[in-house]
Amino acid sequence: MFKIGRFSFDKPRVLAPMAGFTDISFREFCYDLGADFAVSEMIMVKSLIYENQKGFELMSKSDKDNPFIIQLAGGDENDFVKALPYAIKFGADIIDINMGCPVPKVVNNGAGSALTKNPQKVYDIVKMVKDNSPVPITVKIRLGWDSSTLTYREVAKNIELAGADAITVHRRTRAQMYGNIYPLDVFKEIRDIVTIPIISNGNILTEEDIEQNFQMGVDGVMIGRGAIKYPWIFSKNTPNITHIDRYNALIKLLNLHLKYHQEQKGLNLMKGHYSAYIRDSEGAKNSKNLLMTATTTEDVLAIINSFFGINN
Repeated sequence: MFKIGRFSFDKPRVLAPMAGFTDISFREFCYDLGADFAVSEMIMVKSLIYENQKGFELMSKSDKDNPFIIQLAGGDENDFVKALPYAIKFGADIIDINMGCPVPKVVNNGAGSALTKNPQKVYDIVKMVKDNSPVPITVKIRLGWDSSTLTYREVAKNIELAGADAITVHRRTRAQMYGNIYPLDVFKEIRDIVTIPIISNGNILTEEDIEQNFQMGVDGVMIGRGAIKYPWIFSKNTPNITHIDRYNALIKLLNLHLKYHQEQKGLNLMKGHYSAYIRDSEGAKNSKNLLMTATTTEDVLAIINSFFGINN
């Protein structure tokens, strides 16, 4: 059991922030399957400073977001302070600082995992945000920039010294992107360095993976791509998922996207999810191809119902 501010958690299974996926719809969907909490999609601090509407939309809050965690990214501590009031206004219960995103458009601006190259900068940002935030602060990192700059020891310690309430560690470097991964025992090492709660991240796909992570002394597990492929991973007792279970889940997820977004945006966001449900049967490839080009809810439902053999 551990606490972040007024929130208590016991070995939580957490939905990771993923651009284009962890919007209000998917977060709500995962809560219903057992996710203990989730983190918003990454929001660049400058988008809030400039009052960009897309940035505001990414801070849409579900009634089931408890806590509501907004993840911010940037390369300058003063920009974080300027952006904080917007996140608080939109209801953030916790602010998560992204220091792990590996994509070029983020790291080329000195944000995301680029910050792991400069442990002092990490301290400066976390300290400034902590000193100016009315809510708890967490930080998500990678192990370093590449194999020659494994800075996670110093970075983790600086994050704790700066006052962060918890740390999430993805056990890859920026150079590894989403490929090869470091052994689980890096979490044991970090556990010996910091006393704040540690949430592990990276290649958590099965119940066995979850158990192995907890054996390393972490306090929680954060699940990203594994949750897209198999969202039932949040259930404490993983059920035997049937064909009709996948159908019902897909329809529910579709309805949530249409509830919170205009039709075309909702259908576009769904495209990243179809492969998890349209599978293991003859015609899956053709059905997925049809779904990728469908432009109306009526057409999407017809394709899904046809694949699953549902007559409406």
